[in-house]
Amino acid sequence: MLYRPVHHYILASLIVLSFFANALIAIVLANKVMRISGTNIIMLFISICDFGCSVSGLFQLFLRSYTGEYNSYFGAYGQLIVDYLAVCFHTSSLYAASGMALCRVMSLTLSNKNRHQWNTPKYALQVACCMSAPVFILATAVLFINSVKESQEDGIYMEISDLSIANECLYMKINLAILGICFKLAPCISMLMLSVLLLQKMDQGKQSASNSTRKDTRGKIDRSSSFIQFVLIVFLITEFPQGVFNLLGALSIVDYLNYYQNLSIFMNVLSFFNTTTSFIIYSALSEKFRRLFVQLFLPKRIIPQSLLNRRTLIVQFKVVSTRLDFHH
Repeated sequence: MLYRPVHHYILASLIVLSFFANALIAIVLANKVMRISGTNIIMLFISICDFGCSVSGLFQLFLRSYTGEYNSYFGAYGQLIVDYLAVCFHTSSLYAASGMALCRVMSLTLSNKNRHQWNTPKYALQVACCMSAPVFILATAVLFINSVKESQEDGIYMEISDLSIANECLYMKINLAILGICFKLAPCISMLMLSVLLLQKMDQGKQSASNSTRKDTRGKIDRSSSFIQFVLIVFLITEFPQGVFNLLGALSIVDYLNYYQNLSIFMNVLSFFNTTTSFIIYSALSEKFRRLFVQLFLPKRIIPQSLLNRRTLIVQFKVVSTRLDFHH
């Protein structure tokens, strides 16, 4: 396979890019003027999850590339924990994105005072945590797919656990089904449905704005619509195939073990590519995000005076995409 020799370098580059991109996003969104928006709070939550994914990815690269046969039980069990955290962080970011879409839909749908609760930072954070917390419990199942063993010939190594292959690989089939349905397809489908509802609500608002003289409102709706459409496409391209891939593995475990796992390297690339798109999307579609980013990270002597004089720096995004996991 011609791609395999360069896979490590491409994957490592994406992980490093994801590490710095999400760190910068988190710093910008953690700014005091940004935290007054519930949408920005969930975006901050997502960027932290993606940053955790990149850190887990760096550990995975180190453990798999430089140890080979593990020198100690600490390294071997560390590999299991890092794999678990990578799955948790990535899936949490996916469900948090769905939670943000839900908050936006509810805030546009409700007509009473409750609609404002869905835009508050406290309420948004509660939604993100409630949707993400079950992931860390359900994902513990992946800890038992592999087991750490030791022999005089091979030393300390890791292989598929006896539990995974018992009863015609029933446990592994269940895990692959969970990874595919609950961790990939479910957030994809929920994100798709919520995005469609959100775009419908925004189109209604756009039509209302077109009947008025508020051109700035129409412009914001256009930018938000473009943002959501682009994010949804990236989300489905990078995440949906991974869910189908896992589900096929659960239905045909022998083919998965013999053939499908060769495709896992492409799934990893898709995952980490997704984690790097947020920074590009924010920078391209939000002038306010760019302005605050410039003020925080560029020397003042090269920043135009017009940017330094601006004080209103609140970003109002509608939906965000997220990102990654290592294939099991």
